[in-house]
Amino acid sequence: MDYLPHQISWSLYENAAKNPRKSVFSASSAFYSLVNPLSEILRIEPDATAEAVRRRLARMDDPQVAVVLPNGWSELNSIPRLRLIQRQALARNQQIALVTHDLSTRQAAQQLGIPVYASEQAVGSRTWQMTPVLPVIDPRQPAAGLPNPPAWRTANGEAAGKARSAITSQPSLHRSRQRRIRAAEAWRQPAPLWLQLVGYGLVGAFLLTVLAAFAVYVLPAATVTIIPGQRAVEASVTLTASPDVEVVDVQGRLLPGRLMETYIELTGTIATSGSEQAAQGKAVGQVVFTNQTNREVRIPAGTIVSTSTGSRNDFRTTSETIVPAPQGSQATASIEAVEEGVQGNARANTITTVSGALRTQVGLTNPGATGGGQSALVRVVKQIDKDTLLDQLNAQAQSEAFGRLQPELRANEWLSESSIQTFIVAQFFDHFNDEPADQLGLTLRVLVQGVAVDQETAREIAMAALQEAVPERGKLVADSIQFLADPNATASGRSVTFTIVGRGNYVIPIDNREVRSAVAGLSTEEATALLQKEWLLQRPPEFYVDPDWFGTLPSFGSRIQVRVEFDEAARANE
Repeated sequence: MDYLPHQISWSLYENAAKNPRKSVFSASSAFYSLVNPLSEILRIEPDATAEAVRRRLARMDDPQVAVVLPNGWSELNSIPRLRLIQRQALARNQQIALVTHDLSTRQAAQQLGIPVYASEQAVGSRTWQMTPVLPVIDPRQPAAGLPNPPAWRTANGEAAGKARSAITSQPSLHRSRQRRIRAAEAWRQPAPLWLQLVGYGLVGAFLLTVLAAFAVYVLPAATVTIIPGQRAVEASVTLTASPDVEVVDVQGRLLPGRLMETYIELTGTIATSGSEQAAQGKAVGQVVFTNQTNREVRIPAGTIVSTSTGSRNDFRTTSETIVPAPQGSQATASIEAVEEGVQGNARANTITTVSGALRTQVGLTNPGATGGGQSALVRVVKQIDKDTLLDQLNAQAQSEAFGRLQPELRANEWLSESSIQTFIVAQFFDHFNDEPADQLGLTLRVLVQGVAVDQETAREIAMAALQEAVPERGKLVADSIQFLADPNATASGRSVTFTIVGRGNYVIPIDNREVRSAVAGLSTEEATALLQKEWLLQRPPEFYVDPDWFGTLPSFGSRIQVRVEFDEAARANE
């Protein structure tokens, strides 16, 4: 039994020399199945090292060993370490497998052809074999491709003699040490005096140069105190808003507007200013009718009788009168003038005409004069009264128009009071021209129109114009920006033209690095002029230079400190 393993092992090496990738492992698999088909378990402690694992495997004679690695143990996640263990196992005819969950260790083992399992139960009584990427080398057989041994290791030959003579010709340790001592003594000899003086001079010049450079470039320091200032800027933009515009036109200064409408109804009175003589009271009197027939004549009330001389004046009977028969009988009736005024006062015996068919039946006369008609100065309506009252109510409507439209404004909308237009829709006067009246009344209906403007859109356009007015390096101060719309807008049809003014302050931002690089190496006067020219300052900058006898600011910007006092600038602006 002792001879069988050696014989099989030697046959494995012979087959490996011919086909190291296939023959060895087929034979070894047959060997393992004959000797011990069961696997041996080798559990590794968490504090063990890769070298300890290799030593423990070397002490094991089992042909098939499953190495169980603890969780988190990463000593074998390196391909070189695994390859050492693999080569040792191959030299001892061992087949090893790993039981681990470490991903890097599993990947390294798979690259080398070492079986990997997830648990001990997965190993069981299986038979496995490694498939190494490198061939097995038998130490008892000459390996192909290895370099030749050095000449001094050759047992005989001329090369070996030359190698040994070369080794014996090397100087001894004592001679080498003495050679170094003599070289050191040669270096210890003092240099000539002139060479020492030249060396001292060069060293002194170098030190003076370093000190001068330090004094000029490193020693000086300066502090620059800057108080930034602000400058006012203003830009005005004339815009036209119209309901007919749908999209904002920045170049054309056009923006959409919303048409607002409402109606106002007003009533008012005014005292009439005209005066005329007007008739007052109707003249009254009596007439006598004479029957010219042989039968009774009936005179109805309201019968018109008139004068026959001068201007004709008409009168009417106030009651019914019966003229009895026979012919020549008479009856008296009361009359009154048809029109008021003094023209109804007629003299006696002047009313002789009866209108209608009665003129052939009766005769007529007035024994006495009529009287009672008068005239007086009264107030009458004139055209100027109508115009004045119309202007008053129209002005009242215009004054109330803004207040009527104001509640209808939406959020962020603006309405110019001067852009509101009023149109008279209807007017009704209660008296005509030249009609007597103490007062004239008017009912007026007015249409009010206005164009509402979106303030945000107008301000955006004004903001763009304001930014264009700021110098190239300037920046607007947000808290100082204001927009004012000129209330004196102009309305034209359905559009309104107005001016919006943008005001604000701008500053020139101060970059400390730019200031340091700009004033480095300048005198304080030059630096003051440069800073006031390039930056907008509240007052001239202040300089503190250390040492004070130094004529200019430090040449290195890193030696200059810039201090900006914003609070004092804000107080100055207030």
